[in-house]
Amino acid sequence: MAGGEDRGDGEPVSVVTVRVQYLEDTDPFACANFPEPRRAPTCSLDGALPLGAQIPAVHRLLGAPLKLEDCALQVSPSGYYLDTELSLEEQREMLEGFYEEISKGRKPTLILRTQLSVRVNAILEKLYSSSGPELRRSLFSLKQIFQEDKDLVPEFVHSEGLSCLIRVGAAADHNYQSYILRALGQLMLFVDGMLGVVAHSDTIQWLYTLCASLSRLVVKTALKLLLVFVEYSENNAPLFIRAVNSVASTTGAPPWANLVSILEEKNGADPELLVYTVTLINKTLAALPDQDSFYDVTDALEQQGMEALVQRHLGTAGTDVDLRTQLVLYENALKLEDGDIEEAPGAGGRRERRKPSSEEGKRSRRSLEGGGCPARAPEPGPTGPASPVGPTSSTGPALLTGPASSPVGPPSGLQASVNLFPTISVAPSADTSSERSIYKARFLENVAAAETEKQVALAQGRAETLAGAMPNEAGGHPVPDSSALPTKRKTVKLFWRELKLAGGHGVSASRFGPCATLWASLDPVSVDTARLEHLFESRAKEVLPSKKAGEGRRTMTTVLDPKRSNAINIGLTTLPPVHVIKAALLNFDEFAVSKDGIEKLLTMMPTEEERQKIEEAQLANPDIPLGPAENFLMTLASIGGLAARLQLWAFKLDYDSMEREIAEPLFDLKVGMEQLVQNATFRCILATLLAVGNFLNGSQSSGFELSYLEKVSEVKDTVRRQSLLHHLCSLVLQTRPESSDLYSEIPALTRCAKVDFEQLTENLGQLERRSRAAEESLRSLAKHELAPALRARLTHFLDQCARRVAMLRIVHRRVCNRFHAFLLYLGYTPQAAREVRIMQFCHTLREFALEYRTCRERVLQQQQKQATYRERNKTRGRMITETEKFSGVAGEAPSNPSVPVAVSSGPGRGDADSHASMKSLLTSRPEDTTHNRRSRGMVQSSSPIMPTVGPSTASPEEPPGSSLPSDTSDEIMDLLVQSVTKSSPRALAARERKRSRGNRKSLRRTLKSGLGDDLVQALGLSKGPGLEV
Repeated sequence: MAGGEDRGDGEPVSVVTVRVQYLEDTDPFACANFPEPRRAPTCSLDGALPLGAQIPAVHRLLGAPLKLEDCALQVSPSGYYLDTELSLEEQREMLEGFYEEISKGRKPTLILRTQLSVRVNAILEKLYSSSGPELRRSLFSLKQIFQEDKDLVPEFVHSEGLSCLIRVGAAADHNYQSYILRALGQLMLFVDGMLGVVAHSDTIQWLYTLCASLSRLVVKTALKLLLVFVEYSENNAPLFIRAVNSVASTTGAPPWANLVSILEEKNGADPELLVYTVTLINKTLAALPDQDSFYDVTDALEQQGMEALVQRHLGTAGTDVDLRTQLVLYENALKLEDGDIEEAPGAGGRRERRKPSSEEGKRSRRSLEGGGCPARAPEPGPTGPASPVGPTSSTGPALLTGPASSPVGPPSGLQASVNLFPTISVAPSADTSSERSIYKARFLENVAAAETEKQVALAQGRAETLAGAMPNEAGGHPVPDSSALPTKRKTVKLFWRELKLAGGHGVSASRFGPCATLWASLDPVSVDTARLEHLFESRAKEVLPSKKAGEGRRTMTTVLDPKRSNAINIGLTTLPPVHVIKAALLNFDEFAVSKDGIEKLLTMMPTEEERQKIEEAQLANPDIPLGPAENFLMTLASIGGLAARLQLWAFKLDYDSMEREIAEPLFDLKVGMEQLVQNATFRCILATLLAVGNFLNGSQSSGFELSYLEKVSEVKDTVRRQSLLHHLCSLVLQTRPESSDLYSEIPALTRCAKVDFEQLTENLGQLERRSRAAEESLRSLAKHELAPALRARLTHFLDQCARRVAMLRIVHRRVCNRFHAFLLYLGYTPQAAREVRIMQFCHTLREFALEYRTCRERVLQQQQKQATYRERNKTRGRMITETEKFSGVAGEAPSNPSVPVAVSSGPGRGDADSHASMKSLLTSRPEDTTHNRRSRGMVQSSSPIMPTVGPSTASPEEPPGSSLPSDTSDEIMDLLVQSVTKSSPRALAARERKRSRGNRKSLRRTLKSGLGDDLVQALGLSKGPGLEV
């Protein structure tokens, strides 16, 4: 197989000549409008090398004042950011226009600039850290930043930029909020930005919260954005409703209270705000798929007096035409849902009915203030004419078949029914308020009486406790006699921390026992105080003189070399006491001495010469004790068969680990061969590599030695300079997409690559030798004193070890023979198979599998990037005006290109002329725009005036010149809002929703018409004397 880099007659390595410039945009709020240098130099890029390796040369050529680690390359004029981890050839699919320019003999331009993520992070840091005029300028510039780079929008959304805007806007005044809303509107004009807002519910909640702002400009802009949001997709209406409910649950206000307050004109009259508000309500209702959601919204509005507001605006002379139209739409939609009116046949076929409610027989709540209808008089009963009874009358419960309630008790069954269904009502009593006051006074009296009884009971309990404690102190216990009194002798003190326990009979029991504390439950114990006094008598004054009178440091017999003695003393610090060591050695107690201790004892065994010296010194000075090291050695010397004991014990402790070190690699090798043979990915890799090699070599080989797998990553193609392994991964993924990374499926072989099987064979021989030596040690210990049970246990252990070692030898031989047969199965000759080392073979497979996994992940990542690019390109730079919902707005956009909008929209899908006009509008450059970013808000007096949406009445709050500058994006947003507010009156009423199972009606109709017979029957209510349903 060809393994070199010979290009032959193939295509040479691609070298692309481009023009390069840089853009100083380290500070996104103060970046230059034009790249430098004006006369762009040329640069040659290797199409096969990753761009990240070539950026330093471009950076050095341009002398760009940018941080090298933050640089990225952008294609001009498309604005596509190149992936620095890939080469140009790997991104050819995404660079069709780039290579088309090259094919025409032109030199495309690449812009060296700051990465998107770095710029977005700089924007967020600036917004978080700025304040005052600097924050004002930053927020004002934010809109144009999004206009100039369409790729910045999705990156800003993904980097939690929306949360940043909300956090900054929540702590700012209405001027700053206006700037934030301008930037947010620019984001929402892009499909990527709109999708980000859809996925970020906090943004919708914040927009709804701003509807209660005191600034009309803020309220108007927030309503515009909410209108565009709801109109963009029908799925956005439920999201908006959830946001409204979330704000209501947080603030405690009723749902939709912010919109109702606008309709109530608490902040002054503004017909334009009224039009936007009612249109937002209508658009939300029109997109709801089920009846319960529809009635939940309308009932919340009706409870806040929506009907009265509608009638007031419709009955007022001079009401705006658009407002009147939207109010009529709301009324018709409510009546159509209730079935009070029928849709005209010519209005087109009805859409599917709304989904049924999940609750059987669910009904909306009713409010008496919202209905405003008088209560019906009760029917006369059999006992005489009915007297008026109020909702809280004490005679009310007698009308129902149920237990009577106390006058001061909870509401009766009739009262609960009246609260839930206000139509079940009777004439109100004249003395309802007085009775309510009486009930309230009685309730307070009962509460005060209960509290007084509680205080009295507590006082009595404390008095009894104190009374019970007095005998204990005075005469409850016998007074100790003189013998129990403290003696004159001083005793050793116990310096404990005394507990301060609360005594007395009034202390309640604990959950752990009958007494409050453990100490209280202890039985008294009598002690011999005289003996304790004698034993623990303090002799501090007597000890001190004796210490001074002593002869100093006590002498010891030391005969060992200081170095030897020091080593033994250091070893003793990690060993148990000497007497424990002796007992453990005699009984083979592995819990007293660990494996490390046994190994240390083997190095500290006394020699015969040391033993003789210590005995002679001890005989010469019998009164002088031995030193620690000498005493330790003599203790060990007193143990019979010490060396045999230690060697036998060491073998007993080492056997399990030694056997595991031999058995586990053999088992892994056996399993690894099976894993490799049965692995489908490995078979596919070999088949693909064999086919590639036969084609490149022009041969028909039936196989190759697996040792060649080491060189697969070294062979590179002559065009893109990519390795053969890269192409192999791509081919395998094409032919078998479900294939694995190979490395994770052969874990046994990867472990075998770390084991030296030649050393394993030597370890097996050493284990056999140590087993025989342990048997000899046990036989030598037989002449010493050894417990019969211990001897039997050691004999059984050594017999088991001998059998297991013999079995290991058999397993080792069989696994080696199987590996030899495995090599023959892989195509090796018998001679070559005998020369193959197991560790080297497993290492080759492990390294190849590891490289294959890494290369495969890179190929998959590249394919994922290409798929992401194709998916991203569907919405990259695309504005919502190019979607089907707002396709008609593109043709109505103004064509005056006097306002700077440096954004190029993506490919259109609607009418070609409309999208062409929109594209020319959005990609146009201003004629009077200065190069300084700080003056981007200054617009000449000849700028086009924002088209009027709805009524043209100016807000009295906004003085001349206080409104924000108008630009093309503002005009587009106004056209979108205008398209929503000018929608057909039949658009809202053309949808009939699926009915709930309980045939639910609106709150208004239920208040006026009462409950239906089917609902009365379902609730178990029946007409009776004095009660009309």
